[in-house]
Amino acid sequence: MSSLEFDKVLYREASKDLSNNEEQLKVYDSTGNCVVLAGPGSGKSKILTLKLARILNEDIEAPQGVACLTYNKECARELKEKLYNLGIIESSTIFIDTVHSFCLNHVIRPYRHLANTNLPKEIKVATSREVRETMLRTFNLTIGKNERYTSSWSTAFNVYRRTFIERKSSEWKTNDSDIAEWILNYENSLRHQGLIDFDDMVLNGLWMIEENQWIQGLLQAKFPVIAVDEYQDLGASLDRIIRVLCIENDTRLLAVGDPDQSIYGFTGAQPSLLNDLADQSGVLKIRLKKNYRSKGNIVKASIASLLEERDFVSSRDEEGSIKFYGIRDGIDAQCDYICKEIIPKILTLDPSSTLGDIGVLYIDKNDGDRIAEKVAKEGLQYIRVDGNAPYNKNQLTVWIENCATWCSGGWLKGSPQFSEIERTFSSFFSNSNISEVKLESKKLNLFKFLFRSRDVELKLIDWLDEFNNSIVSELLDCFTEEPDIVKEYDKLIESAKNGQLKDFKVSSLSRQVGSKSHLNLYTLHSSKGLEFKYVIMFGLEHGRIPWLNAREDKINESRRLFYVGLTRAKDEIHLLCSGWYYDYYDRYQNYGPSNFVLELKEFVDNNL
Repeated sequence: MSSLEFDKVLYREASKDLSNNEEQLKVYDSTGNCVVLAGPGSGKSKILTLKLARILNEDIEAPQGVACLTYNKECARELKEKLYNLGIIESSTIFIDTVHSFCLNHVIRPYRHLANTNLPKEIKVATSREVRETMLRTFNLTIGKNERYTSSWSTAFNVYRRTFIERKSSEWKTNDSDIAEWILNYENSLRHQGLIDFDDMVLNGLWMIEENQWIQGLLQAKFPVIAVDEYQDLGASLDRIIRVLCIENDTRLLAVGDPDQSIYGFTGAQPSLLNDLADQSGVLKIRLKKNYRSKGNIVKASIASLLEERDFVSSRDEEGSIKFYGIRDGIDAQCDYICKEIIPKILTLDPSSTLGDIGVLYIDKNDGDRIAEKVAKEGLQYIRVDGNAPYNKNQLTVWIENCATWCSGGWLKGSPQFSEIERTFSSFFSNSNISEVKLESKKLNLFKFLFRSRDVELKLIDWLDEFNNSIVSELLDCFTEEPDIVKEYDKLIESAKNGQLKDFKVSSLSRQVGSKSHLNLYTLHSSKGLEFKYVIMFGLEHGRIPWLNAREDKINESRRLFYVGLTRAKDEIHLLCSGWYYDYYDRYQNYGPSNFVLELKEFVDNNL
């Protein structure tokens, strides 16, 4: 049996499960533009990967391919892994990456010398530090003459730049001429330094596509099908690209997303764009209604939190529970109560459960500091994902965690498999000109290092130092377009030397991938896409979620963020509030519990 025939057997066997879900089957059988509105726990990833496998095997032939665009690199990595499990390996016929990477590698790099742009001849991506310094310097030349620079100005800058895309329109200057001038000065300053940033990639990619029909034709010839995951998070520029290629032209579209989970307004995301796209003529709109994750009462309560009707239903027979706690003595006391009362009770009442089944969710990194301190004091091990974590996860740091897992006994269990580690390693070189012979040599060196490093007692810093000298130092050249990936790697090294990870063994790093023995600490934003048997949310005070005196659109986004937290739960939700808090300036604020909590409690008391 050939590998291609084997691939077809895999996805066709998996597709038989769709017979019990009419909406998923409609997606699988669709033949034209299709927008999938996928509620929480509805099997979005499953149907997306199955449909992509079918398109690749049945609808197109090499050298044509499919471009699948995702919100970030981690989403792309997960999608590649799920496709691999269906027998689909990334090749020249399937591109899976971010919108930024698509615009850079398939629009800007090949065609910028033939189009009218002000981009530098050699593309160099600004680091986050270079971006911050350039923003501050150009702010001081414009708005800074009368205003003090704060993070709110940075947010306004980014939202404006990603919302008002057409620079020749009257809206560009009339909405806020000061910010418009600041943006132009910032972009010109980057060019003088020979730099571009990530927004430049998408904006210039869009302008090149819109202004040149021949680029539209070339992209359609190369990628007759474009798939987009998490469409609601990707903003106006991507939406314009999709409408040009798929609505105005004949490129076929498969878009998946959920407007109710649009929580990145500070990046310019607009949930209305996905709803509008789904209503376009010639687009098949399919709503996935069945929730396979959450028990019935959790589905009902989460819908109620939106204050809008939804027809989602749970596939599970059990009811589930939502519990509320009023802790009078503030957020620190809430953290104490979580560690000393809620978590022990969960583990006692459900002996089959572990710390890894519990997700503790919170608003920001400062809350993360509070709960991490209390958890550590109780002697509990934990995984933490927020801005104050030792390092942020990206495709490189996650791969290093997987390598640590393999060295810490994973090689015995086949979890992760070396082939998975090797495949990710090879993907790092996908945009390089490395020869097959040299790549094979690097893969052999990788295997030799991992094989000789199979020791759970190795100090983490010693393992990282040798890993860096043997493998990673050369690998960093693959991330010149994404300097922040290297920055997080450097933070990992520094933390292992002198920071929170200095006493770690290599086996400890392996558990950062996810472990039954480790409690999960996540911000509400970083929890998106995850699921836990038990969800605990704390710090739910009015003035924190939503903010005081927030505009209606900001209140709605905070409501969606609350909804995202609720919908991570499979069996139970625990919500904690005190009715007061100290703000960032250490001022006492007493506005009661979040309205979202009060509304939900009223619904639960009256209906569940």
